[in-house]
Amino acid sequence: MSEQRPIVVGIDTSGRTDEWLGWAVREARARRAPLRMVCGYDFVVPFGRLSVYLDLRKLDLEHAKRIAERALNDAEIKVAELDPGVEVSVEAIDGEAVPTLLAESLQAQTVVLGSRRLGAAGSIVLGSVSTAVAARAACPAVVVRGAVAADEAQPVVVGVDGTRGSETVLEYAFGYASAHGAPLHAVLCWQPNLLAPLVTMPAGEANDGVKAWLSEALAGWREKFPDVAVTSAVVENHPTAGLTEAAAAAQLLVVGSVGRHALAGTLLGSVSQGVLHHAECPVAVVPVHAD
Repeated sequence: MSEQRPIVVGIDTSGRTDEWLGWAVREARARRAPLRMVCGYDFVVPFGRLSVYLDLRKLDLEHAKRIAERALNDAEIKVAELDPGVEVSVEAIDGEAVPTLLAESLQAQTVVLGSRRLGAAGSIVLGSVSTAVAARAACPAVVVRGAVAADEAQPVVVGVDGTRGSETVLEYAFGYASAHGAPLHAVLCWQPNLLAPLVTMPAGEANDGVKAWLSEALAGWREKFPDVAVTSAVVENHPTAGLTEAAAAAQLLVVGSVGRHALAGTLLGSVSQGVLHHAECPVAVVPVHAD
């Protein structure tokens, strides 16, 4: 049995887990890590609704458990089809999805979640479970939505800012890129101080300073991961828009979950929820500590 911490996959009972399950299997293979699939089950009586609208089967906890176990069994079969060499364990857990997955994140190296599709046009929306877990998980949480890249030449895009938390975000992004043989593109989004032309530093000089900081921030990671091809860019835009655009053709977008304005005009953690809702590729949200 592997001694590595597992990659935990949240399984729901919709039967539409193929996208994020496939992503998790590839990650387990690349990291040589075990895969742990969990499904929380409980029942909730909607407050204030007439009993005629209730599905009474939801009141049967054993029935809910059987549904969860069936979903896990289907997922286990799917994993065996995708890669029979991946070590797998499953567990149906009595409890709501969010606290169940947050508890799992304490012992996991990554938690993998999915989005859901609604509407005839197949529009993608982020579920409340994915949003809550990504914001509070103790380990990196990956929300798989949109297209999942099969081409390893597609880059890993990482959003960095001027905080010490950027080191944690870069560590995850470089590690992922190295494990998957992917190039890495580091993006620093900033909004120049509107008062800069009126004070002491022209906007052009401020931009040069941001570029210098980004180059310095990447230098040590380039040395630690010489196998990763690295490019970088400073984008004068709000991070939600800038990172979403930069990741349009990415296999993964990596952001931090907390951030502060260490460099004038930069934002990152405050928009992690924004990129989760707008990015067209899987998004990894890495927990960092505020400065």
